[in-house]
Amino acid sequence: MVDSDSRDLRENGFVRLPGLASGDALARLRRAVGRLEELTRERTVSTGDFVLEAPGIGGWAAWQQGAGALTGVLRSADRIHVHVPEFDAVQRELGLADGLVARAAGGPGELINAFLWAKPPVVGSAKPWHQDMAFAPPGFAAREQGIVTIWIALEPATERNGCLEFFPGSHLLGLLPHTGDRERLPGEPPLQAAVEPHVADEHLPRTADPVAMPLDAGSAVLFDGLVLHRSAPNTTATEPRTAVSFVYKVPQPSWARRVPAAARP
Repeated sequence: MVDSDSRDLRENGFVRLPGLASGDALARLRRAVGRLEELTRERTVSTGDFVLEAPGIGGWAAWQQGAGALTGVLRSADRIHVHVPEFDAVQRELGLADGLVARAAGGPGELINAFLWAKPPVVGSAKPWHQDMAFAPPGFAAREQGIVTIWIALEPATERNGCLEFFPGSHLLGLLPHTGDRERLPGEPPLQAAVEPHVADEHLPRTADPVAMPLDAGSAVLFDGLVLHRSAPNTTATEPRTAVSFVYKVPQPSWARRVPAAARP
């Protein structure tokens, strides 16, 4: 990470990392995704770790409402480094925690989770505006720690198939109000009309326009846990958008100041 990258991260809350996982690393990540798909090929119901896509309402809502989903068609997967340890091996060999993350945040990162983000053609659903810090695990010391995510595209991510979008500078606004339903716990009854947690329009920044982040396969984006981001649905017929992300706990970066709610746009 060069000085201009660090400046972009401080000012915008995100930075592009071209060609981060190329060659063998990219091939290994793709094979590891294949193993995740094998684990879920016969699944018809979403769980906490494996969310299946559902036409019309999206995978998250279908999971929360107990509605039908597409057999074996993943929308997302949680703890992928536990289900398929190859993911952890690749991020270690790329030196992400002690390299890129440490240079970005001023201290080494600790991997706390890893995800698959699949957005199949035609049915790939949207992800609304949110901040990752809103979903930090219990006991996370938000005043002392931060989150840095490295999101790696395994196929080209475009505006047509649902690349990430960011609000530049929104990481400087502190944690914004999120509305919607929390994920139901095992054994809890389905929700009748689930609303995925998100930042409502009235709380979105007015100081900058959203920026799309298209990525080539193997390229990545590193972003702060407080930056607002989303992804649109996949409107293509033949272009899957598949990515993995590695989430690191870090000492709270110096730029992650918090402002009073009254001062927020």
